[in-house]
Amino acid sequence: MKFISNSNQLSKFLQKPIKKNIKIRSISIDTRTLKKNSLFIAIKGASLNGNDYVNEALKKGACLVITDNKKFKDSKNTKLIFVNNSLTALKKIAKNIIKDYGGNVIGITGSNGKTTTTRIISNSLERSSRTIKNFNNEIGMPLSIMNANPKSKNLVIEMGAAKPKDIHYLSSFLKPDIGVITSIGNSHLENLKNIQGVLSVKSELVSNIKKGGCLIVPSDNKSHLKFWKNIRKDIKIITFGLKDCADFYPVDIDYDLNKLKFTIYSDKYGSEIKINSSMLGEHNVLNILASFAVSNYLNSSVNKFLTSLKSSQNLSIRQRQLKWINDSLLIDDTYNANPDSVRRSIDLLNTSSKRKILLLGDMLELGRLKRNMHTEIGKYALTKKIDILLGFGDLTKYAVESFGNNGKFFDSEKSLKKFLNDNINSSDVILIKGSRG
Repeated sequence: MKFISNSNQLSKFLQKPIKKNIKIRSISIDTRTLKKNSLFIAIKGASLNGNDYVNEALKKGACLVITDNKKFKDSKNTKLIFVNNSLTALKKIAKNIIKDYGGNVIGITGSNGKTTTTRIISNSLERSSRTIKNFNNEIGMPLSIMNANPKSKNLVIEMGAAKPKDIHYLSSFLKPDIGVITSIGNSHLENLKNIQGVLSVKSELVSNIKKGGCLIVPSDNKSHLKFWKNIRKDIKIITFGLKDCADFYPVDIDYDLNKLKFTIYSDKYGSEIKINSSMLGEHNVLNILASFAVSNYLNSSVNKFLTSLKSSQNLSIRQRQLKWINDSLLIDDTYNANPDSVRRSIDLLNTSSKRKILLLGDMLELGRLKRNMHTEIGKYALTKKIDILLGFGDLTKYAVESFGNNGKFFDSEKSLKKFLNDNINSSDVILIKGSRG
């Protein structure tokens, strides 16, 4: 069951009459993945216009089509719903669903850890719906809301930002009861300029939390915490971090390529929870802490939270381990990359007793800092005793240069493959990290 499962519900939230009561199997903006008896919303994008695929959607069995193409304005086809702007209609539907929703709305943003934290929180709370896939922008978020289960007690929504005002826009109609900022780091600097720009855009969430709601934030940077506390005085602030000044903090952290163990402590809330997870890396300590803070605030059971970790750890495509060339061990962390996430992955690689090889792709969207930040990654890998750094991508040559003698740059996939086939074996562990282009 979802909020939009028939045309009566669509009519209610779109505030537009629809003649027939039709069952809606799913909602799609892409005819390539459109299922029969689905609602197709024709949206004009940067490179493709969904209105060009209206007839194809109908041929594929769409039960209803929302379009803003004026040639369909006076169509007699009852499957066509003409609107002035399809994207505005999508947003209107989602906004009205949120107004009608009686459960907890949890909005999550941050430079790193959004998706993992969203999954853990959703799995740890009773009857929850969450962001589907990585749908966290102005189109994806409304689709996630429309596909959510109306009987869920908790709606957990991830919000991404690439430029100023993105989070303000998304959170302004989400109006969350609980806001979570997972981290502030060097991401999307091409548009956000610097760390202060990142802090500002992620903090747009704070002003849109409902009065009397809750903000959950990292506390290790005191200036960031002070900034958040000064934005709102009428919401509760709960902190998490690696230091014991946080409301929730870890002790006895122990992690390697196979495990992550630590204990969640809270002097303020009287918590002492032992964590034993196969989610990898110290960065996941923070994701788990943030998630537990939400779970604790909503009085969800500890056992439910611990069970949620087990069901969350296998859902991600990140940091997959598999046998690779010549029986070497591959850690595939190619989902995305920024300087902070690369450092955390290097920290994880450093725990191995095998020969450690970092295969680095370009880190994108770093603006004028792109050269410097690749140089710094090479230096960081060297200090963490990574044995070999392989660069594939124009910007990685700066990391290779700063890494020194055991760095090697490749300008073709063919030469990289040859090197790997000739030089790696079962005593090697290779971490692949880079941005999706």
